[in-house]
Amino acid sequence: MIEGIGQSGRMSSLPVLFRSEHELVVVKPAGVASELTSDPRGVSLISRIRAHEAAFENAKLPHRLDRVTRGLIVVALTDRAIAHHNERIRLGSWKKLYLACVHHPDSSRVDDLLGMHRLYLRTRGRQAHVVRSGGRPAWTEILAAAPVSDRLDRLHLLIQLHTGRMHQIRATLAHLGIPLVGDWLYGRDGDEEKAFYLEHALLRFSPVDCEPMTIHWPEDPDRPKLAAELRQRLETIRMEWT
Repeated sequence: MIEGIGQSGRMSSLPVLFRSEHELVVVKPAGVASELTSDPRGVSLISRIRAHEAAFENAKLPHRLDRVTRGLIVVALTDRAIAHHNERIRLGSWKKLYLACVHHPDSSRVDDLLGMHRLYLRTRGRQAHVVRSGGRPAWTEILAAAPVSDRLDRLHLLIQLHTGRMHQIRATLAHLGIPLVGDWLYGRDGDEEKAFYLEHALLRFSPVDCEPMTIHWPEDPDRPKLAAELRQRLETIRMEWT
């Protein structure tokens, strides 16, 4: 665990799921920024990691998660690692699965949501917009869906990203009419921000000097309760990727 002060001002920890000479894989909590332009209090994930021990002082992030998104982040500890992971991301060799909770009042349309959704996104300010031309391709595949046990108007989704655009999942789901619960930027007025759930839950990547590996934390205590079929699908994919 990497201890530190979270953005709420409370002590919090970053579980470390993998460590080598060149990189870490940690679990970022929701509500913590991956990186900040100015961070005098040292509350961002990368600031906390750099302050944890001398070996981490030059750590860099080859990718990021939104402040409200939780889950797996790779941290490069060496110049060789940041170059390696930037190149692997550019080549599209990483595989990433996300879990999400969305509004879905019409359960009869669940099957229509499954499959690949090919859109084009253009960033304007701090928001991504679906456009017909002039945007960047954003391929998002919904692999499985299951009702939330205590909310029949909500679904948990298992999502694979095939591209990595800003707010890709959030913008895509809103465009499909199933915005993330609690998404004040792309969703509905009045949603409670604390209900937001988007998690980077499964990662297939190649560490420096190691064989490709799949990272997942099945016993994550902060993951909401998922339907058995969704857990099984996630485990099946993990085994296929391993």
